[in-house]
Amino acid sequence: MLKLRPLPANGTIGMMAPSSPIEPERLKKGIAYFKKRGYRVIVKPSCHARDNYLAGSAENRASELMDLVNDSSVDIIFFARGGFGSSAMLPLLDYNAIKSARKLMIGYSDITALEWGIYAKTGLPSLSAGMPATDFYMHPIHPGFEKSFWDFMQTGKINYDMNVSANRAGGEVHGITLPGTLSVGAKLAGSPYFPEMRASIPILEDVGEPRHKTEGYLWQAKLAGWFEEANAVIFGSFSPAEEETFDDVPSMEKILVRLLKDTELPVITGVPYGHIDHKIPFPLGVEVSIAFGNTVKITSKDSIFDH
Repeated sequence: MLKLRPLPANGTIGMMAPSSPIEPERLKKGIAYFKKRGYRVIVKPSCHARDNYLAGSAENRASELMDLVNDSSVDIIFFARGGFGSSAMLPLLDYNAIKSARKLMIGYSDITALEWGIYAKTGLPSLSAGMPATDFYMHPIHPGFEKSFWDFMQTGKINYDMNVSANRAGGEVHGITLPGTLSVGAKLAGSPYFPEMRASIPILEDVGEPRHKTEGYLWQAKLAGWFEEANAVIFGSFSPAEEETFDDVPSMEKILVRLLKDTELPVITGVPYGHIDHKIPFPLGVEVSIAFGNTVKITSKDSIFDH
């Protein structure tokens, strides 16, 4: 695993918007949160930009990300929010520079495209976690979310012991984490920015998708061989759509049963990861072990940071 620079006390956070425009008040509160903790924050113009549902052109957004990558004073890079559009940046990035800089990049949702794409191109890990204008602006912030985030930032590891559902009662599996939003990851399939699924542990969630579309993305993943190549799969939160297309909508549990009924793949459901206020962070591209018993324990072997 490639090691990353840690965030030092009073370090510098670079912030840009790779996807959709940001609500100014949320951005202001999110920046204030990190400044209150003693960090310097560099905010790029995309955080104030708007081009329909995008935070400026793909060229400008990619240029800003590379500015933060190449700025030696920036310790880590926070994506301010998700939305839509970060995948358009992928052909415009300098992956050699990104790999050389070894800076932790943090985000989730639409940021899945960047995190998966960068990992596919460089092997560089990242962190799927809450963002300034979607999570850290809240008052109060959910204490479980806040604690799990800063625990990770201190150690570079995860150590979760959870009372969640699993299809086995004992044993242990290992694999490389691939957390992300299902619909975003599925849209990368067949591109040069889709990561290796062999020996992986996909950690999947989604938000606002009609249930039949969620099932469609899962079948696309199954037909593409994700679940044949993976060592296990973890399902987080699948927040419901505002409006469903069909009247008779199955539960996620039923969808997963008919999707995975003919596989021996270890499956874990109900993990607090996704578009929820109590989400826990998952590093991408690191080896973890999953131990099954009365609870499910998910533990990373090594720190993501080069301390």
